[in-house]
Amino acid sequence: MFAPQVASRPPSSRDSPQLRPQHSRSELEIGQTTGIPAPVFTPSLHRSLRKDHEDLHLRQRSTATFTPLAAETKEQEAPEERTPIFFRPRTSILDYTELMYQGSDRMRGLVTCFWTIVGAYLLSLLFSHYERSGEVMAGGLASVIFSRAADLILSDLALVASTAVVVPLVMLWVKVADPRRGRGAVVVQAAAEVSWLAFWYAWQGSRGWPWAQRCFFALHTVVNWMKVHSYLSTNRRLACTLRTVDELRADTSGGSKDAEALEAELCPYGTRFPSNVTLGNYAMFQLSPALVYELEYPRTAHIRWGYVAEKLAGTAGIFVVFYIVVAHLVIPHLERMPDTGVGIATLHLMGPMATCWLLFFFITFDSIANGFAELTRFADRRFYDDWWNARGLDEFSRKWNRPVHMFLARHVYMPVREAWPHPLPASSALARVRRAVPPSVAAMAATFFFSSILHELTIVVACHRWNYAVFFFSQMMQIPLIICSEKLPWFRNQQALRNWAFWLAMVSFQPFLLCFYTYPAFAKSTSLSVVSAAAAAANMVAVNATSI
Repeated sequence: MFAPQVASRPPSSRDSPQLRPQHSRSELEIGQTTGIPAPVFTPSLHRSLRKDHEDLHLRQRSTATFTPLAAETKEQEAPEERTPIFFRPRTSILDYTELMYQGSDRMRGLVTCFWTIVGAYLLSLLFSHYERSGEVMAGGLASVIFSRAADLILSDLALVASTAVVVPLVMLWVKVADPRRGRGAVVVQAAAEVSWLAFWYAWQGSRGWPWAQRCFFALHTVVNWMKVHSYLSTNRRLACTLRTVDELRADTSGGSKDAEALEAELCPYGTRFPSNVTLGNYAMFQLSPALVYELEYPRTAHIRWGYVAEKLAGTAGIFVVFYIVVAHLVIPHLERMPDTGVGIATLHLMGPMATCWLLFFFITFDSIANGFAELTRFADRRFYDDWWNARGLDEFSRKWNRPVHMFLARHVYMPVREAWPHPLPASSALARVRRAVPPSVAAMAATFFFSSILHELTIVVACHRWNYAVFFFSQMMQIPLIICSEKLPWFRNQQALRNWAFWLAMVSFQPFLLCFYTYPAFAKSTSLSVVSAAAAAANMVAVNATSI
């Protein structure tokens, strides 16, 4: 793993993220800034920083920990080696700006090579299209993507603004929270979240948008729901903790020591609950590229507006590349799918869909996530790990999208793991199941089940079609595949073979899913506008759904 080292560097017009210096651990952790020049991200400093944070959080009783879904070593499988979930200053592995700044990084040339090849291929593709049709770029898809754009933008702004209702709800909990009646708050939270989701899904269904707009709105609704759930769950727990601390301090029979132990949860860094329950604090969380709520996050010293402009330009450029690939390489094969069949179309689309998948990765995690991180001075830019080296779907699910992985770890995996061993009547069927199934396996199954439900729900809402829960069952089938791959010694030890099998599955599954979900639309209509909309939306669903 790479990371920070205080190192001298020549003057540069482009500053690296101004991370707080290591001279004061408290300043680094609680998000305060100083005027001292910031350290450069290099390996030894990152390792030192990571160790300091791990030591501190282990002392301060980190509020959410998790064990990896598929531990790679025996130490990771042991309960006492649980990994804390917290944030620390880090850069993205493939952030091109940081790679160019760190002149010794070996990944810099690989990123340059990738974009050079993509650019050369697109120029060749556009020139061939011009020779055949006399136009540089197919424009039928653009009219569908940008149709009713104002309606979509206004609806999306209203969606984001509506999430602010969580702030007065938490304020109410601060006043009336009772640890002995925690279930009532859970019921209120669940009812509020379900009502909010139902309203916005119904709104999306009533607008009559094309598939592309429905897909975007459905995905953004899920993302905002994750933020709402994390904000409410974290603050609800802290509200109960605050009431417990107040009762212990009022108790004269020695409860002050217990109150001091719980105080670390209310004030892990510098801000003490409930002083964080403000619209400004929530707005910063809403704009930050994080799905797990914390009272404070590590912050950079200032905003680099040149970096923001670069990420904005990168978003626009990658979107143009994405559009060209879809319009010139994906749609033609989908249009011929009723004649050629799903199998032949899947073979033709393996290369284009893999390209779309990589482009989606860059536009989401490199351009958009890093851009919002810079605007909010969010210092933890570790939005992904080296997922391209994954040796299975379990490792991929941990590394491909870390914000979602951290959300599932804190709000699904760990609650199930902690609640699983609770005693039940010995005669009950659930008690027998709990004795037979280890907590880690039960938590993993619950996490995959929850993720599969989100995948299927998003696709159904975006496509307005239920295709026999194919995506749900394909997701759940990962569990036996993971178990089998870990139980077969000859396969478990073949690291290169496992990585090859992973890539083969990913390259073939994406186009098959796209063809399966769009075949009915292409078989019924040959209208260019309908076909383009169906192709664009199905493409976005097939690619984006992997991020949930």
